[in-house]
Amino acid sequence: MASIQDLLRDHQHAEEQEKVQAQRKAEDEERARVDAVRRDQEDAERRVRAEEEARQAKLYEEQRKAAEISALQEATIQRARMEAEAQARLAEMSARQEHEKHIHALQHDKSKKTLKWVAIGTGVVLFFAIVIGGFMLKSSSDRAAAATAEVNRLRDEKVQAEQQAANIKAQLEQTKDPQKIAELEAKLAEQNQKINNLNKDLTTKGPTANRPAGPGGPAAPGAAPPPPPPKKCNCREGDPICTCL
Repeated sequence: MASIQDLLRDHQHAEEQEKVQAQRKAEDEERARVDAVRRDQEDAERRVRAEEEARQAKLYEEQRKAAEISALQEATIQRARMEAEAQARLAEMSARQEHEKHIHALQHDKSKKTLKWVAIGTGVVLFFAIVIGGFMLKSSSDRAAAATAEVNRLRDEKVQAEQQAANIKAQLEQTKDPQKIAELEAKLAEQNQKINNLNKDLTTKGPTANRPAGPGGPAAPGAAPPPPPPKKCNCREGDPICTCL
């Protein structure tokens, strides 16, 4: 009887130990599962933060490059305009010098008929020089305006493409459907390619918008330009074709 009781007691003790071990094992498995879920959540949060930081860094780099391109294009347009104005001034100065040479020759010529035809020829030369200078200035201004419009259009398209890419990224973070994810990734790649193409176009085309209108910055909308300063009259007294007397 004592041996049977010992066996029963040992069996009961073994069952209790098995229950304790099973409960402990279940608790360990639950803790492991909770830890795995927590680690997965932390990894997902780190990935989201890393992707957001990378996106912000990329956006900052693109804005910096766009600012550099804008400054370079503005400098190119300004230099082209200055060269066109300088050429126009040189043409006008050359015409005036030629005009003064003819006037000097006319002062020693007593023939009225010769004086008349030389004066007419000088006036025609001066007129064409002024017309050519004005045409050069207008052509330079038209090219600058067209380049500005083109760059503004490209920038608008780039802003829209970046907004669409951001929307697609937001949808990617919210969806778990593999088919939907594949479609969104394809759309995102297409938008990124479009943004890259627009960045390449911006490096090669036209001036930037909001270009300063002069040394004092952009002119106010609707403001009238200041009147030009009066030109100094260098004509000789008695010059028949001088326009400032």
